[in-house]
Amino acid sequence: MENISIKYLKGGDTIDKFNSKHFAFIVLGVSVVSMKTYPSLITFNGGRDSWLILIIASVIIFFYAWFMFSSFKKTNCFDLYKIYCGAVGKFFGNLLIILFAISLFLTLLECASVEANSMHTNMLLEVPTWYILLFFIFPALYTIKKGKAAVIITTILTMVMIIFSGITISILTAKYKKFYFLMPILKDGFTEGHIKALLQILGLYGCFVISFPFFEDIKNKKKIVKISLLSLLFVIQMQIVNMIGLISTFDIYYLNTMVYPNILQTQLVEVSRFMESGEFFVIIQIVSAWYIKYVLTFYALMKILKRLKIYDKYSIYTTTFLVLIGGLSLCQDLFNLFTFLGIYTYITLANFVIIPFFMMLIYRIRTSQKNRSS
Repeated sequence: MENISIKYLKGGDTIDKFNSKHFAFIVLGVSVVSMKTYPSLITFNGGRDSWLILIIASVIIFFYAWFMFSSFKKTNCFDLYKIYCGAVGKFFGNLLIILFAISLFLTLLECASVEANSMHTNMLLEVPTWYILLFFIFPALYTIKKGKAAVIITTILTMVMIIFSGITISILTAKYKKFYFLMPILKDGFTEGHIKALLQILGLYGCFVISFPFFEDIKNKKKIVKISLLSLLFVIQMQIVNMIGLISTFDIYYLNTMVYPNILQTQLVEVSRFMESGEFFVIIQIVSAWYIKYVLTFYALMKILKRLKIYDKYSIYTTTFLVLIGGLSLCQDLFNLFTFLGIYTYITLANFVIIPFFMMLIYRIRTSQKNRSS
């Protein structure tokens, strides 16, 4: 963080020493919160074996990330728009980038609606969701308007706080975990539900791709592959520990009846009658983590819109208004929200995992052929 120096230019732009160490926090910021907040969407399909499916998906996503990060460096191209257009031509490249931008917008809806609904459902029952939503979207707009340096600094500070909070909660809830709830393993074999859970997990893991538009701003890319993969490994261990912890705390039958089990898990905490609930820690985790993912996704979307040349000075406000309208329609009905989230996981699987993989593969092949011919 000490490496960030801000110089304000005409029009509010900033110059900063954004490096790969800062990028690691961005990967954390866009990857952690979704699976931790609504894991029951996955456990409903994966059942007791969801932790095992998560490990399999983690291995797949790690090798996918290794391929993507190393390909950026090998081709010496860190512009996602250029990679898409270089792979399939300008017309189809623009079309697929638009689909990527739509997925970013849907991620904004996810952030805003889940944050408001989770707080209303479990903690602020008398506070309407629209009120919570307003106090989420407009502070985020303020951060975004302050520029890239403000976004990065907020991300670093918040993620350090979230990591500390997560470690604390993991320690405080350890005595409530019964690991025999994880057994038996694959009692009914590998089922269709396991495949659905695997695809959903890959889709949610794919949110780390939201960090890709930040690539071109990194000044020193020397250690970018190593640091990015280490940050993703940290995300993976957080998700596995969280999933195993939830199943071993509640058992799968009770877990599948819970909407936001992490919040309920912290309510079990009691330390010598001094602290009777860990809700403070989960509020830090949920509210701040969704806030960071929203801000980073919003910034990434604006960068994509600029590359598509459909960005103007009102784009930030127009997008905020659309998120507000969409978030209001989703967060007030739990059934509609989780229906949307179920569809969202498959959309992110397509636009954050499958399509970027093939675009990078084609671009890498074309680049290597071009280099050989020259």
